[in-house]
Amino acid sequence: MKVIYAIGTAMTVTLGLLMMPVHAVAPTAPVTISTIVRVSTTTSTTTLTTIAPVISVVPDDINQRCPALEPTLREYGLRPVAVFSYIAWRESRCDVTAINARWNSAGEIIWTLNRDGSYDSGLLQINSTWKSVTRRICGGDLSMLMTLDCNLRVAKYLLDNGGLGHWSASLP
Repeated sequence: MKVIYAIGTAMTVTLGLLMMPVHAVAPTAPVTISTIVRVSTTTSTTTLTTIAPVISVVPDDINQRCPALEPTLREYGLRPVAVFSYIAWRESRCDVTAINARWNSAGEIIWTLNRDGSYDSGLLQINSTWKSVTRRICGGDLSMLMTLDCNLRVAKYLLDNGGLGHWSASLP
């Protein structure tokens, strides 16, 4: 059986002739999720669009999450909070200033985990390819991703524009 989470307010979804209620949820760990959906409304019906397959289980072990940051994740609209708390732990070990690259004295990248030469910054390890989005949302360069506010605002943009698939490598 699939568990489907709609992120938003309670609503009725029309799927052909089948009417079923869909409610917003704030899951607690452990969470079993098969699919996360984006719900978009039209004038006469509500349509469901699958965004991405998601995590099967969020660990109940608080040592594999960032519980101190969960209220902030909720405040920024990064839901399901338990999933983002786990992503933050997997990506940065809850370190707002984490970065997966090294530079030489000339400012050239000399090492990065990413095969394409890009790098990831901050709590949720936002990739450097999101430079223009970071500038538009945070008003500055990629170094702003090392601040909690900018990192979470860009993460919310990514969640709203592609879902959790942006963090698929950190989900088991």
